[in-house]
Amino acid sequence: MSSYIRTRILPWVVWAGTMTGATWLWLDVRAEGAALGFALGVEHEVRPPAAGRVQTIEVAPGQHVRAGQVVAVLDASELDAEQAILAAERAKLEASLGAVRAETTMAADDKVSAAEATVAEADMAVRTARSNREIRAAELRAVSAQFDALSGLVKDRMADRRDLDALKVKRAALRKEVEAADTLVPELVRQAAAARARRQSLPTDATELALRPVRAELAVIAGREQLLAVRREQTVLRAPADGQVAAVHVPAGAVAGPNAPVLTIVSRGPGDDDEVVVCLREGQAGQVRIGEAVLLRSRGAGGAAVTAHVTRLGPQIGELPERCRRNPELPEWGREIAVALDEPAPLLPGQAFSVSFLGYPSPCAPVDVASSSAVDAGVLAAPKLEAMLEPTRAAAPERSEAP
Repeated sequence: MSSYIRTRILPWVVWAGTMTGATWLWLDVRAEGAALGFALGVEHEVRPPAAGRVQTIEVAPGQHVRAGQVVAVLDASELDAEQAILAAERAKLEASLGAVRAETTMAADDKVSAAEATVAEADMAVRTARSNREIRAAELRAVSAQFDALSGLVKDRMADRRDLDALKVKRAALRKEVEAADTLVPELVRQAAAARARRQSLPTDATELALRPVRAELAVIAGREQLLAVRREQTVLRAPADGQVAAVHVPAGAVAGPNAPVLTIVSRGPGDDDEVVVCLREGQAGQVRIGEAVLLRSRGAGGAAVTAHVTRLGPQIGELPERCRRNPELPEWGREIAVALDEPAPLLPGQAFSVSFLGYPSPCAPVDVASSSAVDAGVLAAPKLEAMLEPTRAAAPERSEAP
């Protein structure tokens, strides 16, 4: 029995194991020979603009978030205290605003009343001086008439000269008073005009002028309140884009600063929603055309292959990222291109794909590749679609007859 197992069954078991290993190695080599692609993904690090204590974390790792959604809230107790101080300062200024308005109104009314009284006194002085001048002028005319009549009588020796001398003295005195009145009246008129000008120069908006400093301080308070509102808004951390929470780095209660993220959100790439970046090795870099049909297979996840087409070509050969290298520690050169899915399909940011180029234009490509330079099928990076979909065939060794 043991001889039968060694001579009949064991060779077949060894052969089956060898073929299985060879098939696995062939499939692995075949997969490695295809290009490698990754679904576009962008990491967004949510950081506070200034250091602060995290009050709450509103999301959990793995949770999907929308752009603008609140993901964390920082402690705002310090801002609350500043707000209370500003409110007290505003209340104080508003109270002083009423006091200044009342005080200024009373002071302005007093100044107006005093100015009007001064004008009235000046006008009264002018009228009094003019009246006195008219009286003295009338007396002067009467005395002058008496003097002329008495002078004639004195010449005719009909009156005493002493009476004439007395009238002469009185006439001279009245003439001096009239001359003084002629000088005084214009001066009093000028004084009255000056008093009237001072009354007219009094500001009509004296209250508003007095309130300007208080209003300026209130404007400063308003600006500080606006700045405080901006700072308060900055304590609410929001998702910068649609995506999924990858990690929470700072727990609630810990202090977060602008140099370290509170959490990380991973979202789709900035380009087409269904776009995959493909790394071509240097030998494949010149063998691809825009619009060429592409077959994508998710690496390690199984599932059906999806079709896509080339949308963009990298401008130059450059060093490939580590994930695209066969050995991450060894530099490798190549070219990055982008392919878009022919039909929408869910893509996980960073998901890896084996990419095969089919050598003919895709019917979903937006450009007419057929009218451009022909693509040589012999230099493509991968075989045709039919060959890719053909099942693996392994020829079994012929059984030999036992002697």
